[in-house]
Amino acid sequence: MPPDLRSRTVRVEPFASTGKSGSQMERWWLDDGRSVVAKHVDARDDWIMQATGDDGRVVALWAEGFFQRLPPEIAHGILEVATSERGSILVMEDLTGSVFADPAALVPAQRAVLRAAAGIHGSSREPPTTGLCSLADYYGFLSPIVTSRYTQHHEVPRLAVEGWGRFADVVPHDVSSSIGALHADVSPLSTALQARPSTFVHGDLKVANLGRRGEQVIILDWGTLSTWAPPAVDYAWYLAINGAALGRHPAELLDEISDLPDVVDEVALRLALLGATLQLGWEKALGATSDDEHVREREQRGLTWWSDQVRTALDLL
Repeated sequence: MPPDLRSRTVRVEPFASTGKSGSQMERWWLDDGRSVVAKHVDARDDWIMQATGDDGRVVALWAEGFFQRLPPEIAHGILEVATSERGSILVMEDLTGSVFADPAALVPAQRAVLRAAAGIHGSSREPPTTGLCSLADYYGFLSPIVTSRYTQHHEVPRLAVEGWGRFADVVPHDVSSSIGALHADVSPLSTALQARPSTFVHGDLKVANLGRRGEQVIILDWGTLSTWAPPAVDYAWYLAINGAALGRHPAELLDEISDLPDVVDEVALRLALLGATLQLGWEKALGATSDDEHVREREQRGLTWWSDQVRTALDLL
């Protein structure tokens, strides 16, 4: 498509997004009948941008040509960056029909998705000049300390605060106290990870940000949680955020992830699994106390596994 798509827009309508950050999105209909999706890059609407100090990382990545360097098997969807009275607008392909609306659709595509993630890591030998999300912010944005600031207007922070309140009741004391200590000071984990070989990490490989279009893997929502870290950070988040939706025990997913060519740093992997618990332990605790018996039993088994990962990684700090 040619540039300056905003000038060719004949109709604008709200775009119903599955995102939980609060960012504002629209669908623009163009003068040739096609549609694009416009995302307003504005921290005033987006609690995750606020929590991670993001003042427009994706716009800066676009300006320095980062997306043009990605492997061709990855579709990032970005067409251009427009300006508005409130800042920047990310104009993207309308990929509604190609993203995974149902987590089950990810199952047959998982190997391709994980290979695509490895492609991102392999194509990034030097960090972008753009300031990426710090590991301290990456591992702190879902902590009870941070999420409590945003509970008034956003659902995920409310759930996180509730889940962390239950966490100590469903995991052993040594695990809950260790996670609490890292929530108060994440530097032992971030320092240990920074000592390992690192690359560009997307940071949010959840089902809603993934899809398939022909031979290409769609990966959306770049920048806010993107960081410079060992590849294992991407895979640990993928495992933690998608496991329940896929109905998979984390050990099963870890076996598949461990076969990837860039998962060779066992120390980084153990540290990243600790980090994923630091981020999403609240979600596991909500599941482990669910009224649904099947969910409750599955998540209780999962929390036993995650607790073991915490204990293993603490020796590495």
